[in-house]
Amino acid sequence: MIRLVLFKFRWLLMASISGIIALALALYSIRLHPSPTVYGEQFILNEWAPIPFIQFKPITLIFVFVFLFYTFLVQHFENKIAKLNRDIHLFLFIVAFLMTVGSLYELFFNFTLWAALMSTTGVSNPDILVNKFPNPETAVSLVYASKLVILIFAMSSYSVFFLHRLDMARHFRSNRAH
Repeated sequence: MIRLVLFKFRWLLMASISGIIALALALYSIRLHPSPTVYGEQFILNEWAPIPFIQFKPITLIFVFVFLFYTFLVQHFENKIAKLNRDIHLFLFIVAFLMTVGSLYELFFNFTLWAALMSTTGVSNPDILVNKFPNPETAVSLVYASKLVILIFAMSSYSVFFLHRLDMARHFRSNRAH
C-alpha cells in the first residue's frame, strides 16, 4: 500500500523535497547576510565545496532545486495538464516560448554586460560586478541576475518541451484512433 502511494505521489514528493531545500537555502543565505549592499549579493557571497574542486554558490544550488521543484511539479500534474483544452495548450505553449525567447535575450544582455564590465574595469572576479541600470540605488549582482535569468530560461524551455511532448502524444493518439 505504501509503495502504491509513494509511486502515485513520487513527483509531488520529489517536488516538495526540492522546494523545501531551495527555500531553506534561500532563507539561510538571507539570514547569514541580512543587509546586502546590492540586490542578490547574499546569494553569491558564500561558496561551498561538497566535493573537492567543485564549488557551489547558494544561488547555484537554489537554481538547481527550484528547477527540480518546477519540473517535478509539472510531471505530477501531467495527466491534468494533458486533459486541458487544445486552445489552452496552445496559449501556454506561446507564453512559454515567449518567456524562453525573452530570457534568452536577457541572457545575452547579462553576459555581454558582464564581459564588457570585466574588460573595461579590469576586474577579474565577476562576483563584484553589478548592473546599476536603470536605478543606481537598486544595483543588482550580475552573477545573481544571470543565474535567475538562466533559471527562467531553463523552466520556460522545459515548459516548451513538456507541452510539445503532450501535443505530440495527443496527435499520435488521434491518428491511431482514425
